[in-house]
Amino acid sequence: MNAKQIKKLRKLVKPIQVEWLQTLLPDEQAMTITVDNVEGLLPEQTHAFGQGQLHMSYMTDKWIMKYLKQYPNITTYKELMEVSDNGWIRNRCSN
Repeated sequence: MNAKQIKKLRKLVKPIQVEWLQTLLPDEQAMTITVDNVEGLLPEQTHAFGQGQLHMSYMTDKWIMKYLKQYPNITTYKELMEVSDNGWIRNRCSN
């Protein structure tokens, strides 16, 4: 992937995080979340240690970019969840 494509994908990370946080909160609180203040609302811990391995935390910048690189046509949180849920099920069934 070249730099132009990565830059385009990186611009999608914050709007997807905003959509995710808005699904977690009631409507009146969800409207206060914007692209400008989403960084302060996300957890600072970017990785979690479990089962002897280090894993990326859910919905961090790196986690979203991982999926956007695999599926560059994703533009919304809903599309991201469809892809990540299918991948999780596929990985669980193959083990």
